[in-house]
Amino acid sequence: MLNGLQILDLLRETENKMLHLHKAIDRVSNEPDFRESVSVLTEVVRDYQMQLDKMKHALRNVEITNQHQQHGNQEHQNTQH
Repeated sequence: MLNGLQILDLLRETENKMLHLHKAIDRVSNEPDFRESVSVLTEVVRDYQMQLDKMKHALRNVEITNQHQQHGNQEHQNTQH
């Protein structure tokens, strides 16, 4: 299982790849010879977007878990004083 920092690194890496793909699509989108390439690149971008959405969801869950643990630790410390 990945921790929050690992998920964040994957998220940044995937966003960077998507940026490069968007630039490539922009360059070739007006060229009739590259219509098929544009379709393939667009599909790859959709796949990356789905991965990003999954990673963002997983990252939100990690943050909630960490906040819950911190809250629990504070309550435990408060009961000891």
